Amino acid sequence: MLEVKDATISVSGSILIQNLSLIAPDGEITCIAADDATALSAFLRVVMGFQSADDGFVSIDGELLTVSSAPAFRRIMCCLPKNINLLRNQLYPPEAIVGEEDGYGVWNQVLPTAAHIDEPAELSAEEVFCLASEAIAKATDKSIIIAEEPTAHLSTELALQLLQLLRDQATQGKCVLIASSNPQLKSCANNVINLNQINL
Repeated sequence: MLEVKDATISVSGSILIQNLSLIAPDGEITCIAADDATALSAFLRVVMGFQSADDGFVSIDGELLTVSSAPAFRRIMCCLPKNINLLRNQLYPPEAIVGEEDGYGVWNQVLPTAAHIDEPAELSAEEVFCLASEAIAKATDKSIIIAEEPTAHLSTELALQLLQLLRDQATQGKCVLIASSNPQLKSCANNVINLNQINL
């Protein structure tokens, strides 16, 4: 279970989210929606421990997640980034990042290693689906699945297949957290949290 309690999140001094509280239970799909993609990205950075909340806290199974404790928590997370090319680097690390202590440094796009990775060629919808499904298949030891706009680059058919894979993960008792305002994704979620309705 992932819990966010009374969290205020800002970027460059601008408050994007304030007084956010939510629980993403195990065995369910929780969708976080917002019109502002920056707010969604900032939220994901906080729940993955790349950034601290200005106020409030994030906990996983009752244990506090901080920037210093986050690397240990990320070992139980499977993350599908919106830029799926970064997932390719995660699954098949280029020589530049072999040995990186925290494999999600590439996903984070802030650590220095990210600057050394050449921009790969654009992937087809089938390649995007294969990468996402392979990451999920490898997540047998992960209890939290985090996906940012997971169907953004997929055809309707492939999007439905990926949604079923995410449902299967929830059925296995995992916490599935999706960041998206896509109506299809929101409709398949057990819980929808709309950041636009959080009072600033």
